[in-house]
Amino acid sequence: MNKGLKTTKKKTGPKKKILNDKKTLDAIVELGSQGLTTGQIARCLGVSWSTLDRRRKEHEEIEDAIKKGEALGVSRVANALYESATIDKNVTAQIFYLKNRSENWSDRQEVNHNLDLAGILSNAHGRIIDARTDESESLQLTQNYARTETQQGDQIESLGERAENKTGQTTTDDKQSGGV
Repeated sequence: MNKGLKTTKKKTGPKKKILNDKKTLDAIVELGSQGLTTGQIARCLGVSWSTLDRRRKEHEEIEDAIKKGEALGVSRVANALYESATIDKNVTAQIFYLKNRSENWSDRQEVNHNLDLAGILSNAHGRIIDARTDESESLQLTQNYARTETQQGDQIESLGERAENKTGQTTTDDKQSGGV
């Protein structure tokens, strides 16, 4: 055995895939031009989305290839639309093109909203105060009504007792006088 020599262990596992070589960058551009997402491009290259995302941050040329592919794809579709609208006389393509390229043909409408938040809050505050005042007045009216009913009930009870007393006296008087 070699006691004086150090041995190093070889790394096991998948080999790190190089994504910034010319062949892979050209593939990224082509895949992007076909409308593939970054995740789909990663799968086509045999790496995960997180690997491609990490590498595009590490290597500017990968990010540039992705953007170049997207731009190339949009350019191809725009050219095809233009040819369809002008050469093939496709009315739908013509309308679509004009609506997206000319302000006179646009379906878009701008809407501006101006809100007076101070006024809205002040108005709401006033309604809350009014509601509380109404509740307070309502409570006072209810209490006054209950007090009035209690007083009326007491008066009726008092009248009933007096009437009872008078009736009782009349009956006693009638008995004493020998009347009915």
